[in-house]
Amino acid sequence: MDHDKPKHIALRRDYLRLAALFLGTQVVPSIARARQDPYPSKPIRLVIPYPPGGGTDITGRAMAQQLSENLGQSVVIDNKPGATGMIGAASVAKSVPDGYTILFGAASEMAINASLFKNMPYDPRTDFEPVSLIATFPLVFVAPASRSQSLRDLVEVARAKPDTIGYGSIGSGSLQHLAAELLSTMAKVKLLHIPYKGSGPLVQDAVGGHLDMAVSSVPPAVPLVRSGKLRALAVTSATRSEALPDVPTIVELGFPGYEFNTWVGVAAPKGTPQDVIARLRAALSTALAANEVQAALRDQGAVPVGSTPERFRQFVLEEVAKSDRIVMEAGIKPE
Repeated sequence: MDHDKPKHIALRRDYLRLAALFLGTQVVPSIARARQDPYPSKPIRLVIPYPPGGGTDITGRAMAQQLSENLGQSVVIDNKPGATGMIGAASVAKSVPDGYTILFGAASEMAINASLFKNMPYDPRTDFEPVSLIATFPLVFVAPASRSQSLRDLVEVARAKPDTIGYGSIGSGSLQHLAAELLSTMAKVKLLHIPYKGSGPLVQDAVGGHLDMAVSSVPPAVPLVRSGKLRALAVTSATRSEALPDVPTIVELGFPGYEFNTWVGVAAPKGTPQDVIARLRAALSTALAANEVQAALRDQGAVPVGSTPERFRQFVLEEVAKSDRIVMEAGIKPE
């Protein structure tokens, strides 16, 4: 019995080696096949960090439909709202960097939040692989239709009497708030900020004449301007908006260099292979040219852009630096 024991152990060891070799021949080709599969080989999840129905969501869904056709795979929308976009953005930043979870992000979570919050769950400057800037969206300064003062008139009153001209935004640290504070800094005046809980009450008070002016996104303002309930004072983009072609830019009113837009772009988790980024970027470029996407962007008052990943990375860095300056100079604190 004692002589047979070493032989038994040797046989068992040989058996385990054979089993490992057999399993290896099954697993290694599977891994190799997985690596050789052209991207994409399964559905892609497009995370939109806002609720359904908003401007970012509408644009993202139009892009997703075209992306699906261009890539030959389903592109599934995953709305993850909350914390001014940070919940959805963080979920993408922490995802596997394989190109199957990507972010349809906007200015707040991709730039401005970095200037407002010290302890974010991700860093928009380093935790993503930029794919492409998609479009920019101007904001618009509006006033009650009953007021005859221009934006320059209101600035002159604020210069003579600081904090007497009140403007409304959808909250402290919002895009609208930063847009007005940039104007305030450039004009060297003090405007009185009146934050609201959402665009509904803000627009209602603007129409009712309870504000000197308000800063709004373009889509909800257009019908009110056209119906005569609000008067558009200026748009925040460098050029006039197609949705409001008769409304001057702030630059035209005598403030050279002023530009403040919201925007949307696509990014992937840090470490996503560059060939995957290139494939996504090419598909996005084709999608952006589609009539359905162009129509969706026009309805939002947007300007289609498209960019290389490198240009989008530089754009994000520039936007963070701009919001840093505005937040610091105005002493803005998040709500």
